[in-house]
Amino acid sequence: MLYPQSLQRLFSSPNHRRRQPVVIQKQSPRPHLGIFVKAPLPGTVKTRLARTIGGAAARTLYADMAADTLQWARKLSNCRKTVFYTPHGALEASRQLLGTGCIEPSFQPQELGDLGNRMRAAFSFMFGQGAASAVLIGSDCPLLDGKIVGKALAALKKNDLVLGPASDGGYYLIGLKRPIPELFRLREWSHPEVLQATIETARKLNLGIKFLQTLSDVDRGEDLAQLGQDLLLAWRNCQSESRDDFPLRVFRRLFWEPGTLIYQLASRSSDPALLRKKARAGNA
Repeated sequence: MLYPQSLQRLFSSPNHRRRQPVVIQKQSPRPHLGIFVKAPLPGTVKTRLARTIGGAAARTLYADMAADTLQWARKLSNCRKTVFYTPHGALEASRQLLGTGCIEPSFQPQELGDLGNRMRAAFSFMFGQGAASAVLIGSDCPLLDGKIVGKALAALKKNDLVLGPASDGGYYLIGLKRPIPELFRLREWSHPEVLQATIETARKLNLGIKFLQTLSDVDRGEDLAQLGQDLLLAWRNCQSESRDDFPLRVFRRLFWEPGTLIYQLASRSSDPALLRKKARAGNA
């Protein structure tokens, strides 16, 4: 039988002192970057581009664009990353676009339905994961890079909506501070008024909007001539800076592949040797 003095000694011993509660500090919400990717399966990607350069070349070029995008995106340390892939069942084909190194992003299948429904669902997922803000991009805009995404994330601290206008009348980037499903209810997504229609909806909702620089995505054969010129200029401009974000795969595909010189096939106006000479001059 234990007497009061024994009980006092027992509970005052080091092994029976009251444990201090464990305090778990809650992490602050982080921004979230979503990347739309289409698995480069035969006959499914860049069908309009394929009319000019052929299905195999279009598929290869898209794979290069997507791989370049994922390479710089996975290096971003200030946000979470999720790759939203399509079609369902193409997870492994989508994963193969990743290179080595850095932390892999998570992968989620895109929702079914039109582009608006898929974007709405992607934002719903990112905010459902606790995102402080969210940015969604595609994978067919070679000159989009981490610096531009960083500007978008910074702009969301003071704005409700960030848009990166595309030269074809759409947008290559959209960023939100909170879910706004009304922005994704357009009846048509394949026309040159998508950006303007989105802006009009945003203004009706009294949203603060920030616009980024205009860039070109690649959908048609005629887009490649302009892309080639833009890449040469970007290559020259970044020679004294870091080239980590430069789309090297696409650059090589357009200028350094003698058997598949897509730029020459699309423009049908420039001599391949001259193009390679220009590229070397930019690298000199």
